[in-house]
Amino acid sequence: MMYEVAIRTYGRRLITRDGPAQGLLEWPDSRWNRITPRPISLKRAIALADAQSTHATVQIWDTADKVHDNGKPPLVPAGWWPASAQSVQDARA
Repeated sequence: MMYEVAIRTYGRRLITRDGPAQGLLEWPDSRWNRITPRPISLKRAIALADAQSTHATVQIWDTADKVHDNGKPPLVPAGWWPASAQSVQDARA
């Protein structure tokens, strides 16, 4: 059986649409990005996931079946705010 590694980003973006809510923060958004271009063995996948500085999981190739989780906090993407922020002022404090 072959495996893949995916990392997680989690945070809030600013609303950029025109209207009365312009500038308020969106709902928290979670995204998973596969970092392995092709399937790898379980031993290599676990080593790669544990070496990441952010939340990473090992999954069976092309499925959502999680085999290993490194337990680290997710990455907040550049230009986003932490999911706990309720306003732009909270995010910068």
